[in-house]
Amino acid sequence: MEPGLNVFVVDDDPILTEVISAALAGEFSAETFFSAETCLARLAERKPDIFILDVSLPGIDGCDLCRRLKDDWDTQDIPVLFISASDDIETRLLCYDAGAYDFIQKPFDPAELQRKLRVAALQLSSRRSLSEQASYAQKTAMSAMVSMGELGVVLQFLSKSFACNTADELAAAMLDAMQQYDLQAAVQLRIGGGTLSLSKNGRDLPLEVSVLNHVSHSDRIFQFKSRCVFNYGHVTLMVNNMPVDDADRCGRIRDNGALLAEGADARLKAIEVDLLARLRRAGIEAALPRVYSTLDGVQGNYRRNCFELTQVMIEFQEVLTKAFIHLGLTESQEEQLSGMANDFMQRVVGTQDAALGIVGQLESLAEDLKDLLRN
Repeated sequence: MEPGLNVFVVDDDPILTEVISAALAGEFSAETFFSAETCLARLAERKPDIFILDVSLPGIDGCDLCRRLKDDWDTQDIPVLFISASDDIETRLLCYDAGAYDFIQKPFDPAELQRKLRVAALQLSSRRSLSEQASYAQKTAMSAMVSMGELGVVLQFLSKSFACNTADELAAAMLDAMQQYDLQAAVQLRIGGGTLSLSKNGRDLPLEVSVLNHVSHSDRIFQFKSRCVFNYGHVTLMVNNMPVDDADRCGRIRDNGALLAEGADARLKAIEVDLLARLRRAGIEAALPRVYSTLDGVQGNYRRNCFELTQVMIEFQEVLTKAFIHLGLTESQEEQLSGMANDFMQRVVGTQDAALGIVGQLESLAEDLKDLLRN
């Protein structure tokens, strides 16, 4: 039981109020009122822990007073104990309907009154404990709802980031996410050897760029005054108006800002890979016409060389045959020289065929590259 609970006693009988006050002495503190009106006036200054009301009061009676107390947000949870000389069922039902906690008949035993007040005090203590638990649970639930809502901004950004195909689109999506937190931010993205700095004030503003360049070499997460910087890979996010007066919200923003910056860095890497792939594709597409043109030139040059070499071999055979007449060689010597000449001409033809095979391989490779670009 809580010591020193305050009791408001409302009864128009001075003797009875003295008896009640004496019965409460030592365990409770009591204030006595001879009418409901004076009690209501006192409630504007102080609220008791328990009410003891007489059913029959001049002016506003006890049941009416009880109903008013139960209709008031500030007093509706305060236990009300009725005292009455009537013990019929009608009186008890009136008190019950008015919202009373308990009922005691006059004349009463002070010990009985003390027991009932102790029980009421225990109930009051339990109710307050439950109220505190409910309040804590409500605050916890509200905090969780706020955290989930703020985390939802990050999840929404991550979802939108997959549709971002350029650094400009990604930076704009980051600023939009920060605006949903009512935060002013600047973003720097470093991609492909270039740098993009963006805020609501514009793109690549000189002073802003210099600040972002400086903080990009700082710790992964650090805060100075009302600014907080998040560095992840090739991404720097600087929040300019952190709610420093709200430690809980600052903590949530730090957590969510880190997630957002890390997610942006992952998407930026994917954008960079895609950009390099597009550049390589464009390079291959630009090179293919030159490859085909070169192959056409090689084939044309090959055909000319083959024709010229064939003519040379024919002339060589004619010259060799005519030379046999003047050299005075034996038939076997002529056959030996002719065989040697034929062997060398066959080797030359084989070399030409090998060169033609390499040209075919280059043509096949060019077609494979062309097919890859179509897919």
